[in-house]
Amino acid sequence: MDPSYLIKNISELDSPALAVYPDRVKQNIKILQQFVPDVNQLRPHVKTNKTPEVCKLMMDAGIKKFKCATIAEGEMLASIGAPDVLLAYQPVGPRGVRFIQLIKKFPATQFACLIDNEATAQELAAVAQANDLSIRIFLDLNVGMSRTGILPEHALQLFLFCKSLKGLTPVGLHAYDGHHRDADLNVRTKGCDAGFERVSKLQQTMLPTPG
Repeated sequence: MDPSYLIKNISELDSPALAVYPDRVKQNIKILQQFVPDVNQLRPHVKTNKTPEVCKLMMDAGIKKFKCATIAEGEMLASIGAPDVLLAYQPVGPRGVRFIQLIKKFPATQFACLIDNEATAQELAAVAQANDLSIRIFLDLNVGMSRTGILPEHALQLFLFCKSLKGLTPVGLHAYDGHHRDADLNVRTKGCDAGFERVSKLQQTMLPTPG
C-alpha cells in the first residue's frame, strides 16, 4: 500500500469517515494549472468533491469561479467565500424560490444559473422581479449529448427573449460535451471542435453590430 494513504491516528476516527489528503489535492490542482495556466478560464464542478476544505484549496490556488449541481452545494461554496458560482441547471418551481433565497443570503457571491426554454425563463424572471433582483443566466446549449439544453442554431431567439425580460441578465453560454468518450484523442478533439464551432457561430450572431 502507498504509505501516503496510511492514517496514523485511525483508532481515533469514527467510521465511516471522510479522509482528505491535502498534499494529493494540491498536486492535482497543480497538474490542472499546467493544462490551463490562466485560472480565470477554470470553473471546476464541485459535485465531484462536495467538500469545503477541498474547494478552499482550489481558492488558495487562485481559482475563483465554480460550478455546482445543487442549491446545497451552492450554499457550501458561498459559505467559504467563493465569489462566482454557477448553478448547473435551471431552477424551476420551489427551487427557483430557494435559489432567490440563496442569492439574498450571500450577497458577496455572484450567482448564476442555466436557462434553455422560454417558459422557465419567464417563471424565473417573475420570481426575481418579485424580490427586486436580476438573476444572471447562461443559455444552456445542446451540442450533441441531448440531455439538456437548446440547439445552438435555435438559441438566438431564446437569448433575445431572456434579454427582454426584467429580472434576467444573460451573461454567457454554457455547453457540455460529455458524450465524446472515444479512446482516441484525435477523434475526441474533432468532435469537441465541431460542437464548439456551433457555439462560436451563435456567439457571433449575439454580438452587437459596430456603429
